[in-house]
Amino acid sequence: MSLEIGPVPAGAAAPLAALHGACFPEDPWDAASLARILALSGGFGYLAWEGEAPAGFLLARDLGGEIEILSLGVLPERRRRGIGGALLAAATAEAARRGAGSLVLEVAVGNAAARRLYAAAGFTQVGRRPRYYRHTDGVADALVLRRVIAGDALPG
Repeated sequence: MSLEIGPVPAGAAAPLAALHGACFPEDPWDAASLARILALSGGFGYLAWEGEAPAGFLLARDLGGEIEILSLGVLPERRRRGIGGALLAAATAEAARRGAGSLVLEVAVGNAAARRLYAAAGFTQVGRRPRYYRHTDGVADALVLRRVIAGDALPG
């Protein structure tokens, strides 16, 4: 099935909330929260489509010289197909277009699959936030990861 990456369209907060909830059932973001994120100055996002069906998303914001990835999710049944990498490549290309020097994000220390994805995309650890994530079974530290962008977008 072909994969297409495109910008999150205006007014997409409700369907994006459903997608976020399917990707992160333990911590879903509601439509109102997502509408606020999409309305942030410098905010942008991408949707991944396999055929007619949404498969994943990435939300980010331009902090002026650095892009912060706020959330990246791929539906559980569509993981390990390159969708997360394609979304990261789109964000990296957008960061390069905007002249940003780096991308930054947080990831739970125990999220091995996401950490592998980010490492493969060129992210390295630059910090740690103790007890950053709250889960039903406790709290988890976040690793702060950064990817430096030199000139044009690097392969994702």
